[in-house]
Amino acid sequence: MKKRQVTLLDRARADLGTAKVMLEQLDSDEVYIDIVAHHCQQCAEKAVKYLILLQGDLYANDHRSEEYLAELRHEKAKALVEQIAHRIDAWVTAIRYGKTILASKKAVEEVIPVCEELLEIAKQAAPVEVNISPVNGTEKMVGRSQGCEK
Repeated sequence: MKKRQVTLLDRARADLGTAKVMLEQLDSDEVYIDIVAHHCQQCAEKAVKYLILLQGDLYANDHRSEEYLAELRHEKAKALVEQIAHRIDAWVTAIRYGKTILASKKAVEEVIPVCEELLEIAKQAAPVEVNISPVNGTEKMVGRSQGCEK
C-alpha cells in the first residue's frame, strides 16, 4: 500500500486539530495550555511556509515569524500572522524548553481563530496537485493555484 504524501498544509491542519481537542479536553492544566499554544504556533508557521511554497519561493528555515514573514507576499495572511506574532514568537522556544508556564487560555483562544483563517487562505490558494520528493520531503507545487499572491 502506497503511503500518503503529507504536505505542510496537512501538518498545519493536524496541529490546529490537536490544539483544539487538547484545549477542549484538558483545558484546566497550564502545562497542557502551553502544549496547545505550541501546536497553534506550529500551525501558523506551517500554513505560512506552505503559502510561501505556493509562491514558488523557499522559506526561511527558522521558527521566528519575522524570518518567514519576510518571504510571504499574501497580504491578508501576512496581516493575520503579524496580529499574533508577539504571542507565537514568545511560544516557539520557551514552551519547548522553558521551565515556567508561558501561555494563557485566553491567549490561545484568541490565536485559534487566526490559525483557522490562515488554513482557509492556504486551502483556497492550494494547487490542484502537490508532489513531494521522496528523497528529502521537499514539496513542489504543480498545477494552478487560486491566487496565492493576494
